[in-house]
Amino acid sequence: MVKSLNNGASPRRVLMPKARRLTDAEIAAIRGRRPGVRASLACEGLHLTAEEEALFDQFDRERLTPDQRRDRLLAHSRARRSEKARAAG
Repeated sequence: MVKSLNNGASPRRVLMPKARRLTDAEIAAIRGRRPGVRASLACEGLHLTAEEEALFDQFDRERLTPDQRRDRLLAHSRARRSEKARAAG
């Protein structure tokens, strides 16, 4: 995406920085922590659904950073709540 300076009055342009993607090593580290995270969730009586597992796999494929993952999870959660509210209403 290109962003114009001075509300478009100047011919100069600034390129927006490309979103960072995780490296193979970072992805491997995240995947390596998953069994412990699942065990911790299980201790609390929580288990990831197949849909949630697929969502985390998608994050890995897209090489999303932790901040990007958080934003995507929040959007997913809000969308699910909206769907439930529409179905109940």
